[in-house]
Amino acid sequence: AKPLRKDMVQFGIPLFANIHLCGSVLTEVFFCMTISQILYGKLPSIPTMLLFCILLGVFAIGAPGVPGGRLITGVLLFDDAGTALMLTIFALQDSFGTACNVTGDGALTLILTGYAERHKIPEKSDEMQNIEF
Repeated sequence: AKPLRKDMVQFGIPLFANIHLCGSVLTEVFFCMTISQILYGKLPSIPTMLLFCILLGVFAIGAPGVPGGRLITGVLLFDDAGTALMLTIFALQDSFGTACNVTGDGALTLILTGYAERHKIPEKSDEMQNIEF
């Protein structure tokens, strides 16, 4: 038996590719804290980081480019040097975040398949998936 059902792959992968961005979000938060410590000598306050994380999570779903610029300068108050360093480091390691996102999407789809099989949800055939309403 195949580990992933075709209907779960066709549903799960596109969904998770848009809403599951753990690699991008984790690395951006980690790098912001690291750069803040290196350049400014202190970590952002806990309320500032909570606001940053909430906004990052919301914006990452609808507008992935927004967190890279506006949140860093507007919420964390990075100057030009901090923003340039952040964007450079993020660009250098972006493929690792992408690998984390893709691997996570596959794992979530595997969980979705397990849920469907445990609850005996029948697999939809290709003919049924191509029907437009």
